[in-house]
Amino acid sequence: MKRVLFLSFLAILCSCDDGNLQIEGVDFDDVNIDSCGNVDDATDTTFFFKTNGDEALLLTLNSGLLENITSLDGSITSNISATGSPQLLYRLFTGDVSSSYFCDEIPPLEPTVLAENFATGGEITILTNVGSVTASEKVYSHNITIRDLSLTNDNGERLTDTSILEYGDFNTSTTNSPSLEVPFSNYGNIAVSICGTPPADDFVRLHKLLNDEFISLDAPTSLFANSPTGDTPRIDSLKTTTQSQFKNTVLNILATADMACSTSVAQEMIAGDFSSINGAIKVSTTESEPNADGIISYTHTITLDGLSLLLKRDTDESNDVTLEEIETMTFGTLVTTNQ
Repeated sequence: MKRVLFLSFLAILCSCDDGNLQIEGVDFDDVNIDSCGNVDDATDTTFFFKTNGDEALLLTLNSGLLENITSLDGSITSNISATGSPQLLYRLFTGDVSSSYFCDEIPPLEPTVLAENFATGGEITILTNVGSVTASEKVYSHNITIRDLSLTNDNGERLTDTSILEYGDFNTSTTNSPSLEVPFSNYGNIAVSICGTPPADDFVRLHKLLNDEFISLDAPTSLFANSPTGDTPRIDSLKTTTQSQFKNTVLNILATADMACSTSVAQEMIAGDFSSINGAIKVSTTESEPNADGIISYTHTITLDGLSLLLKRDTDESNDVTLEEIETMTFGTLVTTNQ
């Protein structure tokens, strides 16, 4: 019996009771990754499978490799083990196989395994980035590839494929920053930075970076005057008719200060863009006692009240989404001096 299949030119040989079974390749290129979905957090998934008729390609990963953060290329790797995990296994069945075979508490009696081959070596690489953004979630895509894959057949023959096997993409999601129980609380411990180039005359741009996203605030420099405000904060509007603006930009790559300070970010890098359409900037300023050199520090606490954000979906404005108003949000503190 001879079966001809395709998998990145990988050739593996095995045997079967009713004669010689030759598998010249395995074709899973157009098959999506599946899992049993039996974990509360999809990033805890360690068992994956791809089925194509009577074939299955099973992958078991170590825990902790999937995270909802964008990674650098080549930073998440793991070596296939012949005895433990990570592990890759090819199976050929007596008939078509479905997810119930792998996920049901009591698997079906049919089909049965006709042949299987375990990988004995190879390096797994996972590249994670934001695939899409909705009004409430960031969806991460984890691209799984395998390099230098080695398999051993029933005769003990070891075969190695030096090309890269694209196992596929597995998606997970997390609540986005505006939709957290306390909106943007994930930025709480990040210091406010000032862009070197102002967005306009008499304006300043402040920003915070967080992995694959940033928040930025364009505000008049007058809000940060070196004088205490007492009980009356300085206020400016975030309506679309003003130059003041708050943004939360989510990228499909790691965020940098240059991106946060740029007048425009390349559209192909943006996974989601939230912009203020209403709200108010409030700045409360306190002053310190002069130090030995007579320098006084002014701490400006920045909050945004009644913040309404618009998620730009695409060039068609009818697809834009307005988020629920955020009653108040602490942007952070900025310190200036009289020097």
